Amino acid sequence: MQKIILMVAIVGLCNAQELTPSQASKLRNYNHSLSGKMRHKRLLERTALIKKDKAYELAEEECKSEPYSSKLFVRSNRLIYTIYTDNGSIQIDALDGEIMQKCEEK
Repeated sequence: MQKIILMVAIVGLCNAQELTPSQASKLRNYNHSLSGKMRHKRLLERTALIKKDKAYELAEEECKSEPYSSKLFVRSNRLIYTIYTDNGSIQIDALDGEIMQKCEEK
């Protein structure tokens, strides 16, 4: 049983997608002007393989509640949606749709 769990964990880690170094460097160059923030937000949205609508569906299914807000950001070469619902928040990987953090109560 322990061997099966270990194998599943290893396969899961191998399949996790990360940003390429060139994508990560583009996303980390940040301009604090208003137009720079808008360009950065659009770049994040274009880079995400899982679109906001699909992430909202995943969050609604997991949290059993209607999502009302979201935030897209980069953390350790992963592109992540944080989606807020009435029951709490959930983090979803924007590259492969993996649920990074389950629905947390407020």
